[in-house]
Amino acid sequence: MTPFQSNGQVDLRDDKVIASFGELALKPDIRPDVLFRLTGKLQTSLELPQLIEIFFREIQASVPVDGITYRFRPYNLVVSQGKTSAHSVSYDLKTQSETIGELVFYRSSRLREFELANIEGLLSTLLFPLRNALRYREALDAAFRDPLTGAGNRVALDRTLDREVELCHRHEQALSLLMIDMDHFKNINDSHGHTTGDAVLKEAVAAITDCIRQTDLCFRYGGEEFLVLLSNASQEDAMVVAERIRNSISRIRLPVNQGLLKVTSSIGCASLQATDSRKSLIDRADQALYLAKRTGRDKVIGEEGMGNSLLDQA
Repeated sequence: MTPFQSNGQVDLRDDKVIASFGELALKPDIRPDVLFRLTGKLQTSLELPQLIEIFFREIQASVPVDGITYRFRPYNLVVSQGKTSAHSVSYDLKTQSETIGELVFYRSSRLREFELANIEGLLSTLLFPLRNALRYREALDAAFRDPLTGAGNRVALDRTLDREVELCHRHEQALSLLMIDMDHFKNINDSHGHTTGDAVLKEAVAAITDCIRQTDLCFRYGGEEFLVLLSNASQEDAMVVAERIRNSISRIRLPVNQGLLKVTSSIGCASLQATDSRKSLIDRADQALYLAKRTGRDKVIGEEGMGNSLLDQA
């Protein structure tokens, strides 16, 4: 924090007048046509990165700044334009009913009082588009998430996996897939009820998420099956992660009438090959999972183990 930082809170009122906690020495001095043009351009996109880019570019004529950073902590969202500098001023952005993030302005020289007034005047054009962009992102996110567990749904899986397979083929990068099935899940539902079954699925996703990187993705494939997409992960890497997940799930304990319910899982692992499509990669992971369940459950089987099991059955 420099002596020149501010932590103003900006409120959006029904009449679109901006006010801060802390009186301004000067009123905004911005031509109406500048605000009108900026307002129009900000209403051309619901994508947050593009919105921040437009705002950064358009305000330069009124208040030159080196960079801006927008943060929305509930989504772990950070969007930046330009660069950071020695001096900064930050604003908490709020509507009457909700917080919509923080915006930080950076500049190598100190922002003067009249420039701070102009920044707050310019912010009045951003708040409504920013709120709408956040609502759009929330709706879009909900459309691609399983409402029970928070994992990605089948629509998200199909879109993501098609793209990742294509990119990995193009750039010759590793990609691995884990197919995870909760053991004896029907018995859990039958014996303890669907509420307990739902709790098992939620706990399983939490355990999976704790074991993977932020760049990896977890999807609910259907029922009690989950699929984990491991980017830049070889078969050996994927087997290590899979074993970590299996151990994590096996530590789940849920209270039931008879005491504590222990949960286990079976996991099949497959890695992308040169001739793979999305379907063939999923099929091999599914075959490995099938063998894990046939040979005792609560285990991980990869493609090498799958080959040995098939040979044993011949």
